[in-house]
Amino acid sequence: MSNARHRLDSLIAELRENPRVELLDHALTEPLPSDRISRIIEESGSRLPDGVEEFYRQVGSFRLDWRCTVPEIQQGDSSDHGVVDILPIDRVLGDWSGVTWFPTGEQEFRPVVPFDFFTPEACVAFERGDGGVFGEKLSYHYFGEELTSMNRTFGEYVELLIASRGYWYWPKTLCAGHEDSAEVADFRRNMPLIFPDYDDAMFQPRSEGK
Repeated sequence: MSNARHRLDSLIAELRENPRVELLDHALTEPLPSDRISRIIEESGSRLPDGVEEFYRQVGSFRLDWRCTVPEIQQGDSSDHGVVDILPIDRVLGDWSGVTWFPTGEQEFRPVVPFDFFTPEACVAFERGDGGVFGEKLSYHYFGEELTSMNRTFGEYVELLIASRGYWYWPKTLCAGHEDSAEVADFRRNMPLIFPDYDDAMFQPRSEGK
């Protein structure tokens, strides 16, 4: 995604101008020096999906928090918010023991590598396979309980993140089996009231292999 930084800057500007949104917090940090990015990737022993390294050569990290101000859909809790927390590359490729897996206990989720840590209990993540190779499709992970593929590449994910504006638990809209969840229902009901350009067709589960 060659224009990632510009797109995220534009997202912040759009939210600031939206009368149905209160922008609470945002931070778009500078990328690490190119040689350090290369060293972090090499030392991690990982092979990243297409577009990830290019993204981090433009963006150090990205944090966003906004609150809906439409009275008829305000709940007074986190479901009113949009939250994004894209981690820096050294954190993504760091040690996730004690967070996604535990050395002295359950290691089922050891391959989970969080990328967008949008809430303490859930994230969007890569899955790291044998030899440090990351899967091309990102997954929704609820810590300690489930890991569900969103069947979207990294580039597709970033595009959808911008379109969703990070609305609360939006990644679940892409996960088969979550169609009837409260978070997905809130997303589909409320997004058109906050963002008139919302396109529901973009936020649907996709069959494996597509």
